[in-house]
Amino acid sequence: MTLFLVSAFACNKPDIEDCRRGCWNYMKLTFWDKVDQEVKDMSPEQAAVIRAQREAEFQEMQERVEDPGLLNCITGCQNDASKEQIECLQEKTTAASVAACLE
Repeated sequence: MTLFLVSAFACNKPDIEDCRRGCWNYMKLTFWDKVDQEVKDMSPEQAAVIRAQREAEFQEMQERVEDPGLLNCITGCQNDASKEQIECLQEKTTAASVAACLE
């Protein structure tokens, strides 16, 4: 009986690649939302400079094999998320909508 319950519970857990995709989408959307907030009151020229800097930072983050934020997200995903939550994370296109997936 216990084995059945554990197996049934595990069936609704996302795999590591689904977690990776969901985490990257969450990180991307929230990162750029923060950048938008940072530059909203700047001149277009200032905003362009900041956006270029943040683009380089985000690119660097994506290239890191062992990005700490990504690894923490994946671990949390595998421990606590359902497949439905991760599908939601993968599908959303705004920071607000992706955050709602985790509520």
